[in-house]
Amino acid sequence: TGQLVRNKFTRDIGRVLGVDPDYYGARQAFKVYGAEPGQVIRPGSENGIGPTKDGIRDRVMVKWYTAYKYPTEYAEWVDGQDLLLLDAGYAV
Repeated sequence: TGQLVRNKFTRDIGRVLGVDPDYYGARQAFKVYGAEPGQVIRPGSENGIGPTKDGIRDRVMVKWYTAYKYPTEYAEWVDGQDLLLLDAGYAV
């Protein structure tokens, strides 16, 4: 907590207040392997279990200081993959 962050989409800057680990996503999912272009995929078509693209992600409570869409400071939960860590004011 206390780390400065920037939102990848809105470019707002804020400070991390807390982290709820392993909140979003899943490590694995039912998948359809070997599907042909134009093939209809239905429930029950899955033929394997595999890793997900993003895996498990953290939910982060951020207090925004430059949230231009709101007139005052506010805090909200954000998907951790939507944040850039700032070090001495620069994105790393």
